[in-house]
Amino acid sequence: MTAFTLIEAFNPPHLQQLFDLFKKMWWSEGRTDEDFITLLNNSLSIGIIETQNQLLVGYARVLTDEVKYAYIFDVMVEEKYRQQGLGRLLMETILTHPKLDRIVNFELTCLPEMMPFYQQFNFRQDFGKVVAMRYRRSNIA
Repeated sequence: MTAFTLIEAFNPPHLQQLFDLFKKMWWSEGRTDEDFITLLNNSLSIGIIETQNQLLVGYARVLTDEVKYAYIFDVMVEEKYRQQGLGRLLMETILTHPKLDRIVNFELTCLPEMMPFYQQFNFRQDFGKVVAMRYRRSNIA
């Protein structure tokens, strides 16, 4: 059975593996290693390491005000390691993280086909009396 370790600090080999994982994701197209470093420096990051080979195989990050809101981004698992509960491990780690224990609202965006995965953690489309809105700058890629 494969053993895994959770990390929040990334050494240089794990950073490169994380950059490589990001570059496989459709939403990271056009991003640079410097962009990824900025993301890391401004987020609570959780990584999953395959212990025997010291490979980074999963990652997720959170932006938060540490009081009421936390936004979950970039939940990803290397394709070879999917269907082993690692996405669940990332989500459970985030939802029970001591730094986030005061958070009332965890939010995220996902593709429609990923909704059942997040619904098992009680995520819903219902925002109550409010709606989600977005402003997008057209001059920035």
